[in-house]
Amino acid sequence: MGAGTGTGSGTGAHSHVGRSSTSPRGGSLFASVVLMVIGATNILQGVAAVRRDRVFTSVSGYAYAFNLHAWGWIHVGLGVLLGVAALGILMRSRIARYIGIAFASLNLVAQFMWLPYQPIWAVVGMALSAFVIWALAIDWHARRTA
Repeated sequence: MGAGTGTGSGTGAHSHVGRSSTSPRGGSLFASVVLMVIGATNILQGVAAVRRDRVFTSVSGYAYAFNLHAWGWIHVGLGVLLGVAALGILMRSRIARYIGIAFASLNLVAQFMWLPYQPIWAVVGMALSAFVIWALAIDWHARRTA
């Protein structure tokens, strides 16, 4: 057996030894951190809306118009749920992955409906939610086929 045969002589052939297959890594680890950040920003947006800060765009004639106070509580509640799902993913809960996908989907819809109030941040929130959905779904698929 010569050098470079891939028999574990420093080739990195055994780099997976000692790594749990259920530990969050790569995409799902990053997605859970992003999910936690989305949850925190939703809570901050919600508090600002409940306080009726002047940072929000004035909206009239909008089909999905709730009053700003109601939108604030929706964002606070959704932010808490996103944070709990992110913690569950970090704790290696399989059901938390599904819940994370579901809550990120709800957040995507809520951000779409929030567009007239905070257009730029709503688009950023939708993009981040779409990334989280993709990362949690693709990482789960990669683990199932490995």
